[in-house]
Amino acid sequence: MWASASDAISSTRALGSRHEAYEVLAALRDRIETTPWRGERGRTALRVLRAHLNFAEIAGGPLHHASERQTAEEAGVSRTTLRVVYETVLRPRGWLRRLRVGHGREGSTWYLGDGKIPGHGGPALLSRFRSTQFPPRPGT
Repeated sequence: MWASASDAISSTRALGSRHEAYEVLAALRDRIETTPWRGERGRTALRVLRAHLNFAEIAGGPLHHASERQTAEEAGVSRTTLRVVYETVLRPRGWLRRLRVGHGREGSTWYLGDGKIPGHGGPALLSRFRSTQFPPRPGT
């Protein structure tokens, strides 16, 4: 649990002002719009991510609240499709992290990431787009 919490904290960014938050969100929007979203699932993931970006802009930073219902309606998808996209694309690729599950009328607390998996440096790719089998590094 401590390692998971440490990873979450180390991969979030403290924002000093509302202006800085808008700059971060503008950079995220650019990154989202220039990322290749292949196939039907990718296009659906893009719609869901745009919905979360809209919620984040209203909240004034990457930390925001959204329920499944709100997000599904905003993205124009079913809740079942939304859950599949969360589990197979957005969370594994580092775009979204659910920090707290919502209850009743309260939406979940989400953090909008930058599409990088902490500790990997580069953009996260799905295994079907890139082999998970790598040759040994020279000298190892």
